[in-house]
Amino acid sequence: MRGTPSLIRKINRSNIIGLIRKQGSLSRSEISRISGLSLPSVSRIVDSLIQEGILKEIGKGESLRGKKPLLIDLNSEHQYVFGVEISRKGQIILCNLTGTVLKREQYFPDPSHGPLSIANQLSEKISQLCRLHNLLPNKIAGIGIGTPGFLFKAGPLINQSPFFGWNNVNAFQVFENSFPYPVLVENVAKASAVAEKMYGYGKQFDNFFYVFTDWGVGGGFVTGGSLYRGLNGNAGEFGHTIIQQNGVPCYCGNLGCLEQYTSTDAIVREAKAINKNLKNFDSVMIAYQLGDTVIASLLKKSGEILGKGVANIINLLNPEAIIIGGEIARKCPIYIQSAIEKAHDAVFSLEAQKTPIFTSQLGEDAVATGMASEIISNFINDNLTMKREG
Repeated sequence: MRGTPSLIRKINRSNIIGLIRKQGSLSRSEISRISGLSLPSVSRIVDSLIQEGILKEIGKGESLRGKKPLLIDLNSEHQYVFGVEISRKGQIILCNLTGTVLKREQYFPDPSHGPLSIANQLSEKISQLCRLHNLLPNKIAGIGIGTPGFLFKAGPLINQSPFFGWNNVNAFQVFENSFPYPVLVENVAKASAVAEKMYGYGKQFDNFFYVFTDWGVGGGFVTGGSLYRGLNGNAGEFGHTIIQQNGVPCYCGNLGCLEQYTSTDAIVREAKAINKNLKNFDSVMIAYQLGDTVIASLLKKSGEILGKGVANIINLLNPEAIIIGGEIARKCPIYIQSAIEKAHDAVFSLEAQKTPIFTSQLGEDAVATGMASEIISNFINDNLTMKREG
């Protein structure tokens, strides 16, 4: 792409907005110093962005000598975004342009009904939220939707999967046709990795691998400060790495996938074989907390298997850190501790054994927060041609 004056101006605009988003309020001279742009150029761009309503002057800052500088910040009310998670306990969040959550709503979809059913449900709920907050369509920068994934391999056991109905449907097109705003669709693991980079432990690393432990198991690889998606957007399918030859059948059609030993569904399946009254992950956790040693052993074993998978990641990618999130990470310390111990024990290199492994602290909003952050980034980059991710 040729560096035309209009392209350069667009890049400089995006860089200035992105800098303020990352650093917080800055003066024109600080923007000039950090960005390397001349002060007259910064002033022209900032004045233009203030006139458009994207930036605003918020008052005077401190100065050791001379005139106090005017500080510039994002106009948080210029645009709003929605972040959505589609799971058994779905989340919808409404954020302003600075990422502040203004409204949080939980809903309970059935992903097995497929994308169209979910899209209709989301459309109704988001319309209600817009009416509640008096938001016109031109105030919505977009909707980011974290999904279980779509257009993935349909194996012989697909009808036993919580993702049944998503395997041969282009969910992006379904959601795009359901809303009058720009739409971004991403799988939940990658969305969580984005949130971790923006708001969590990932802020301190340029290269880390995020492990999503929930009803499914997945991953997101951040390298050079950005999410690595691979050739076709399918990088990070950690849960479908094969951990045991001729092992437990997976809905993807393979045998022995890591997810079939380490997800909440896998844990509940094994727990029900021990006690038929343990019908969901919450009941499994209650049994563990009441001192059930057999369940404790099951959770520890599942965590150890995850740890072997984490060791494979460390051996293969040598990241700066591993961050583990999702429902199991939030609720089950014995699982996480077992995973960490086994990972460090199984890593090949002595130096790689020092790789820090963190438990994410972002909570239940991680997926929705990550998707909202992606929409804000796209708005800042003036790049609202959303990517299609499976």
